[in-house]
Amino acid sequence: MFSPKDNQYSINDIWQLSDGDFITITNRQVDLPSWFELHPLEVSGPLVHWMMKKLDSGYQPSEIVDVPNVWRAFTGDRVVWVGKQRPGLEFDNGILSVFTFGENVAIIGEPFTDFEGLPAFGGFNQEQSKENIALVRKGWNTILSLETPRSVNAGSNWTLG
Repeated sequence: MFSPKDNQYSINDIWQLSDGDFITITNRQVDLPSWFELHPLEVSGPLVHWMMKKLDSGYQPSEIVDVPNVWRAFTGDRVVWVGKQRPGLEFDNGILSVFTFGENVAIIGEPFTDFEGLPAFGGFNQEQSKENIALVRKGWNTILSLETPRSVNAGSNWTLG
């Protein structure tokens, strides 16, 4: 995931998916997994009324969920999906897709396998091959070749809604 700052991008994180892992990219509270709770400070717009009702019914928020398999992407952030060519997907020399977010979204990765405690998701389970390193470089170069996003986040607080 890449974030713009002062007209430059930085790499925020890299995930390596295993077969069966899946990712949810959403700007909707109803799409969030049951284990993920939005904190009252993470809602805006129409979700403020939803959160007020939740708080009025006795909801006691804990700390903001901060785990390695959750990214909070801001307006203007980009995600590059790199990998080998696959049937049914356009392919451009290792680049499968580039996402530029027009509003804040939650990106949540979930492992295929059952787990105890925090999910072991997206980490590298072996030394990276030269091919994988080259794919990441292609992703980085793709981001650098793009124009500045039309919209960027003006603040530092991530909210959904």
